[in-house]
Amino acid sequence: MNQAPKQLKLDQNLLSKFKKPKQLFIWELVLSSLPLLPGVYWFLDKDEKVLYVGKAKKLKNRLKSYSNHPQLSSRIKLMVSTAVKVKFISLESELEALLVEAELIRTYQPQFNILLKDDKSPLYINITNDKFPRVIRLRKKQFVFDSKNIYSKGTILGPFSSAYKTQEVLKIARKIFPWCNKVGTNEVKSDEIESEKKPCFYYHIDLCPGSCIGEISEEAYGENIKQLILFLKGKKQVVSKNLKLKMAQKIKQEKFEEAAIIRDQLEMIEYVTKKTHRLKPELTSYALKNKINEDGVIYLQKILSEYLGLPKQFPLERIEGYDVSNTQGTNPAVSMVVFINGEPDKSQYRLFNIRSLNTPNDYQMMKEATVRRQNHRKWGLPNLVIVDGGKGQVRSTLKNWSWSCPIIGIAKNPDRLIIPKINWSKWGNNNNGGTDYKDSSNFLKNLEYFTVKLESNHPSLKLIQQIRDESHRFSQFQHKRKRLKDMFK
Repeated sequence: MNQAPKQLKLDQNLLSKFKKPKQLFIWELVLSSLPLLPGVYWFLDKDEKVLYVGKAKKLKNRLKSYSNHPQLSSRIKLMVSTAVKVKFISLESELEALLVEAELIRTYQPQFNILLKDDKSPLYINITNDKFPRVIRLRKKQFVFDSKNIYSKGTILGPFSSAYKTQEVLKIARKIFPWCNKVGTNEVKSDEIESEKKPCFYYHIDLCPGSCIGEISEEAYGENIKQLILFLKGKKQVVSKNLKLKMAQKIKQEKFEEAAIIRDQLEMIEYVTKKTHRLKPELTSYALKNKINEDGVIYLQKILSEYLGLPKQFPLERIEGYDVSNTQGTNPAVSMVVFINGEPDKSQYRLFNIRSLNTPNDYQMMKEATVRRQNHRKWGLPNLVIVDGGKGQVRSTLKNWSWSCPIIGIAKNPDRLIIPKINWSKWGNNNNGGTDYKDSSNFLKNLEYFTVKLESNHPSLKLIQQIRDESHRFSQFQHKRKRLKDMFK
């Protein structure tokens, strides 16, 4: 007798262990086509209303994180379930993404943009409407509105997500478009004696155009501020186009010094908005040492501009320091230390164990190390090289140096800078049609040098001494390690 098949009873506890198919939102369908580039994105609802604006170092990775539903907060879950579309702009740099994000938030006021950092009140940049506008930071609660509920104290840019990032943005922008925040600049009387006007601190480091001492007209200052506002709105292309037209006009009028200033602005804009440029990571506090090093970089830029004719904002993002260590030629080692934006980056330090000789010859040892260094472009190219030593050490480094970045030395007793008189645009393997005049047999022999003596507390000297001392410490470490190893052979 055939028995009816038994009806299997499903175990509800077992069923609950199987995951339900993941809910897929409409906007998630575009994730596979997103680039791994910096940019800005925004979510829209069915009525094309902007719900949320965000920025990302890598658009694809950031937007993909919104599809991990269990990990999202209730606020973000509501936003992604309401959104039916996501749009994005890929940009060249993190800086551009930060500026464009702030401008889009200011324009659309998305309901899901809640700023949690620093303060409950969002942070903005205020360009005042003074005769010579100042650039200040304000919280929203500090805004003063007129009877028509319109902010009457100038132009407002933002909001920005943190005070630290805002400060970094302004630090970069001021190098390109200097301004003056000196209190009282706009109240200077026309009959004030010229000698009684005192420049502000920032005038001395080329971050103020001189409105505090009457060196710039109201019209020229206003044009500078106009370009600054466009830059802070993320309109890089518009700013570059305006400056190129202005530079061409200055060249036509044979105002070459003014044209050179505009050229430097264009180069700086290109530098800070390129893919490899990264904003400094956010820190919870500032160290005095960091501030000293930042000032050191700024003053060092000014020194290189004055003595070598380099652009005033010549980038000093990567500085390499070299030192030789040996005992009567034995166990020789050359160190390479790396400072990024004025701070040591120990992960990029390198050591060169000298192989070509075992007799006292620091010059030859330095020559071998720098030749081998140039075989490793993947480490990154330096903006400046500092060697521990005087003219002889600098000359030996130059003999086989093919990169067009400046080399300077720091000599002792007393500490002073040794700067070779070289036109670096014509040095080595450059692509600008320059003359590789280092190959001239008598060039290095007859090379002249600037000897620059700085005050003992000068920020640039402090920075260079720190690089010199760090390279010495690192080479000594390797030399002693090799010596100890030899003792136990």
